[in-house]
Amino acid sequence: MLSFDLSKALPPKAYLYLSAFMPGMFLEFSILLGNPDLACRLALRTQEGFGFGRYLTLFVGLFLAFVIGNALMLLSGLILDVVELAYRFSVFLREQFDSRVLLPLLTKLTHRQGWTPPKWVSALFLGTVKKVGRRASTEPTPEYLWWETLAKQLLLKRYGLTEKSLPYTSFHPLQAVLTTPTAEEFRGSMLMNASHATGWAALVASYFAPALRTKWYIAFGLFLIASGLLHAYRVAKYLSDPDLGDSLRLQAVLREFPKLRPSGPAQPPREDDADKGEGEL
Repeated sequence: MLSFDLSKALPPKAYLYLSAFMPGMFLEFSILLGNPDLACRLALRTQEGFGFGRYLTLFVGLFLAFVIGNALMLLSGLILDVVELAYRFSVFLREQFDSRVLLPLLTKLTHRQGWTPPKWVSALFLGTVKKVGRRASTEPTPEYLWWETLAKQLLLKRYGLTEKSLPYTSFHPLQAVLTTPTAEEFRGSMLMNASHATGWAALVASYFAPALRTKWYIAFGLFLIASGLLHAYRVAKYLSDPDLGDSLRLQAVLREFPKLRPSGPAQPPREDDADKGEGEL
């Protein structure tokens, strides 16, 4: 019986290109259903002006769906960058407020003579001291220490290096070249980005097809946009974590270990072990 493995027929990252069709096809189908006269006029102009046949017109439609969808995906990525910059700026303002305003104020309140601060003030003071001290600390994080240990083992097993051949220097230069996080770890879920772009496609389609300007259709588009913005906020918050870089590198180096193969020929069993096994049988 013949079997067909679709994963071997498609490129490894085919979903990255197919995801661009989602907002583009949604835009075209929405205009086709909401304003069929416009869709027919465009199809007739293509066939009469360029002499395209039925199948070539279908190919042009698919090509335009990919181009429009890719443009909307770029818009979604641009919005993600803007949200990330805004979040980083808000984090910077919060850090400055904690270190220059909140911490001196709480220090005066908690160290005032003859006054016992409430528990929530003391807890807020300890939490602020911990956050400010952590930002100013230059000690390596536990994630980096784990990454350095695993990276050393990867160099020894994959590249045939020895302990003596490793230089006595920091492993920081290897973080950018030895293991690389995936695109989704940096940019979030591709399906969520495509859904965000589809929301904008719905609003664009309502401009060309007035029949689509109903509350349910507009609400659907706004729902997809709001979900995309919430996803962009979560990605920005995740990327702004100071320990994120080391965590992503740690995940990347752990993915490399299942790919390792034992080097050298397999060792045959010793004669003592073979005789022992025969005696037990």
